[in-house]
Formats: sequence, C-alpha cells, structure tokens
Amino acid sequence: MPKKTTPKMIQIAVSIPEPLYEAAKRIQAMEGWNESEMHRLFWEKGFALHVQGTLARHQLGLISSEESLAES
Repeated sequence: MPKKTTPKMIQIAVSIPEPLYEAAKRIQAMEGWNESEMHRLFWEKGFALHVQGTLARHQLGLISSEESLAES
C-alpha cells in the first residue's frame, strides 16, 4: 500500500498473489493511475461488487433481515 498519511483515513496492509499484483500494476500503467488511485479504485469497485452480491442474496431470501442486521 502507498506510504501516505492522510487525515481521516485508515491505512491497511493486504497480501495478494504476486501475479495478480503485477497484472494490477500493468493496468495502473495503462490507465495512468498513481499507486494510491489504483488501491482506492480496487477497494471501491471490489466493495461495490460485494455489496451487490449481498443485496442479491438478501433479495433471494438467502440472508434474513435478522442476519443482515446482526452483521453490522
């Protein structure tokens, strides 16, 4: 992760397979992103996909309202 201190932000460390990271770095270069933009986009897009999946499971009745509230 980028070594940058920003107010109101939390710094985390993530371990991913090296080939995946190298592929992400190639995309970063193609898109012209700096390191922090790449990490922010991956977090935002990944979280958005996760939320879509959670909402779909909830709508299908695979997650009850009580369970979804208990996880908060």
